[in-house]
Amino acid sequence: MTTTLKKDTSIETLRGLAIILVVIGHVIGSDSDGGMKVEDDSFLRHFYFTFQYLRMPLFTVISGWVYALRPANSGNLIGFNLKKIRRLFLPLIFVGGAYYILQAIIPGTNFSYELTDIWRILIFPYTFYWYLQALFIVFLVMSMIDSFKLANSVKSWLVLLLFSIAALYVRNSFIPETLSNYFGFKGGLYLMPFFVLGVGIQRFKNIFQNKVFNWLCAILLIAGLVFQQLVWYGIFDYELKASSGIALLIGLIGVIVCLRIHFTFKWLVWIGSYAYTIYLFHSFGTSGTRILLHKIGIYHTVPVFLFSLLVGILLPVIVEEICDRFSLSRLLFLGRSFKNPKSTPLKLKTTSN
Repeated sequence: MTTTLKKDTSIETLRGLAIILVVIGHVIGSDSDGGMKVEDDSFLRHFYFTFQYLRMPLFTVISGWVYALRPANSGNLIGFNLKKIRRLFLPLIFVGGAYYILQAIIPGTNFSYELTDIWRILIFPYTFYWYLQALFIVFLVMSMIDSFKLANSVKSWLVLLLFSIAALYVRNSFIPETLSNYFGFKGGLYLMPFFVLGVGIQRFKNIFQNKVFNWLCAILLIAGLVFQQLVWYGIFDYELKASSGIALLIGLIGVIVCLRIHFTFKWLVWIGSYAYTIYLFHSFGTSGTRILLHKIGIYHTVPVFLFSLLVGILLPVIVEEICDRFSLSRLLFLGRSFKNPKSTPLKLKTTSN
């Protein structure tokens, strides 16, 4: 007997918001050499800076929240992780590999690599696909913890959360930058506290429904965001790093506040239903649109930004609808189970409250 869990539309709304912020970040670029190559003092660079400590944490805490609905256990540990290998590594190979090849052969890309080095994407982080390797590490560790029921009480979960933060501190303080980031383990250490937090928010709801606790989180978040802006404007001399200090606090507190604000927008729920595919394929749309617009002489920031963002979101939706209809493409490019092709006409997903 199987049960179907009804989706929480507020979580799906946040998932849609999170993936839009991720795509916006990649359209803009992490620095003046990436994406649209915007100036460091531009509005878009400021926008990127403002949300950079919330984008991936929000995406990850939602993953932890969803995982906690159907966690791994001692009986399904192997099967659970085999499914994660399918879900994460097949797209890494085939979608990431396709993107790698296009970057190498198409003129106008910001970065390119030797085709003979394509094998490296399986062993080392490659552009934004680092998240797939890092998330698998997180799933592997968390599934083993749950198989031994080591995070089933508030006390043990808090110990795990503190331990994951401590491990991140060790990574920042004692692991040299020169050490190769095999299988994205450094990213895994960064994501782990947020994933564990997401598990706890789902598993121990009473803690996070406390009004005093929520108000305290909101005050701390506002204080952190104000401090972040003061750093941007040069009022405070402080080095913000996503994995430590004030930036880590903004990420941890910020996702708690986000998950406590229950709001639903149907269009964000709809986008959220395609979030993973958008993550996998968005850069084909954002980079391709930017290059095409430049080829026809359009360099103005506003149209390049808006069209790149629009195509970066909608192209993956079309890709999913097509790939999901065929067994092989469904498996290789979406990481979903191999099954018979759909016989029904192409129809985009619909959502309801």
